[in-house]
Amino acid sequence: MKLPPLAALRAFEALARLGKVNLAALELHVTHSAVSHQIRSLEDYLGIALVSREKRSLVLTDEGRVYAYQIRQALGEIAGVTEKLLAKTRHPQLTLSVLPSYAMYWLLPRLQGFMTAHPGLRLKLESSMEFVSFEQGLIDCAIRFGHGQWPDVQCEPLMADALLVIAAPHFNAGALPDTAQAILEQPLLHASESWPVWLSAAGVEGQRPPASLEFTDSTLMLEAVRLGYGVALTRRSIAHSLIQRGELVKLTTVEPAHSSRYYLVWPAGSQRSAQLITLHTWLKDQIVEYQASL
Repeated sequence: MKLPPLAALRAFEALARLGKVNLAALELHVTHSAVSHQIRSLEDYLGIALVSREKRSLVLTDEGRVYAYQIRQALGEIAGVTEKLLAKTRHPQLTLSVLPSYAMYWLLPRLQGFMTAHPGLRLKLESSMEFVSFEQGLIDCAIRFGHGQWPDVQCEPLMADALLVIAAPHFNAGALPDTAQAILEQPLLHASESWPVWLSAAGVEGQRPPASLEFTDSTLMLEAVRLGYGVALTRRSIAHSLIQRGELVKLTTVEPAHSSRYYLVWPAGSQRSAQLITLHTWLKDQIVEYQASL
């Protein structure tokens, strides 16, 4: 890359931002003449007048104002990514993107153990329904639910899941439906799970039944079920803790396997950091305990 001297760019940016040579010199801890010399060398390099010299002061030309703005943006990006790198070096941090429902009902109830076991590792949770991009370097890894065949990433399977139908213990005054036909007669709350898969496992042919309420986020749907709004089909992984606490009940023993599973995902071509290996090891141990409790 053909780049002008960095010291000259810094001097020019400081002058453009602060407006006076002496202020730029003070910020950069150099002399007044050093700032003037650096700006002159930048002009010589570019072959363009960036400032006009009027009565012992330097005033930006039109070209200088445009260039100063562009340089400020570029230097700001360099400073930003440098600070993020230094922060990771000073304070090891792992940024994990995770589905809101999985974070709320599976990960958070177990996370205190991870924090206790690894007090020197800072974990940042990014809750997102989207499959985040790793290109900007803001996310180190993600837990995603799907088929595992995503481009430009490496992934490791974590755990399978199953479908089950749930309601609040007080739903319908405690007269809970316990057959597929009776369930279909109730107010149904939908998120994204496949009713035909569950109905087929229950011995009933049918398509997705109409919903009384529909949600894009399973976290909101589970709260609506807990409040007694209706019956829902959901993933066992996110309903399990609520069932154990008695806030939800499973209506039947029909629990077909889900076609998707959870994966730990990180950028393709990158080596797993020590922090990511630590998290992965802990997740695998927690999953073994969880599956033993089913």
